Order: sequence, then structure tokens, then C-alpha cells
Amino acid sequence: MYMNSYSKVLWSLLIFSALFAKTLEAKEICSNIKDCLEKSEKTNIHRKKIRYYDEAINGQKSAKKNDLIVIVYLLRANSVIREAQGDTGYKGEIALKVTHKPEYIKSQYQKAKLDLIKVTSDVELLTPEYRALYLELNQILEKESVE
Repeated sequence: MYMNSYSKVLWSLLIFSALFAKTLEAKEICSNIKDCLEKSEKTNIHRKKIRYYDEAINGQKSAKKNDLIVIVYLLRANSVIREAQGDTGYKGEIALKVTHKPEYIKSQYQKAKLDLIKVTSDVELLTPEYRALYLELNQILEKESVE
């Protein structure tokens, strides 16, 4: 009898988890690169922006490079650097700034540098405004002497 009620509980859990497995899956936060870029423009919070940019990059299924993915790498590098410098992006009566450990800052700068390396070969695809941002970010990383 004990095994029987134990079995019932197990079967109930199995059926419950099978029925609701779809709701437990990670939700897609944006449907394509353009959607991710649009959503990132609607927020000032750098960590949210980074999440949208990550989703755009991870969602890039074709091996063909396009100008949007180059922009995504550039914008992600920008948000990573700004966030590492303590700018959260939160606006309001009080601008929230944070301080990070040097190790964290260095690792974030290295991530940003990798993104900028991916942009380097396609700088010609960027608008003058994005090229200026690219140069600014490279100068920041050079100043911080990121290797």
C-alpha cells in the first residue's frame, strides 16, 4: 500500500511536469536582432541592454555577417564598459552609481575588447556616429591598458 501511494505521487509529479514543461522553459526576450535593438533602445539600464544584446548575438543563426550584428557588438561593448565604470543607467532624482572590484572591471573590459575586435573588421559598415563611439571605446580601453 505504501508503494502504491508513492507511485501515485511520482506519476502525478511526472504528469504535472510534462504538462507544464513549456511554462518552465526560458522565455525568449526578443524575437530577432532588430527586435532586440529596439528593446535595448527603450531602456537606460546597462544590464538590461547587455541582456538584449546577448540575446541578439545568440539568436544570430546565419553565418552571414550583417551590419546589425556589428552594431550589436559595438553597443554591447559600450554598455559593458559603462556598467564596469559604475554607470548603472538608472535615471531619476538620484543617478545610481556602483563601485566594482578591480578584477570584475578588468574582466568586463576584456569582454568589451573581444566585442570591439569583432567590430574592427567591419568598421566600414558603421555610420559616422557609430565609428566615433568605436574610437571612443577603444580609447577608454587603451587608457585602462586592457590586454
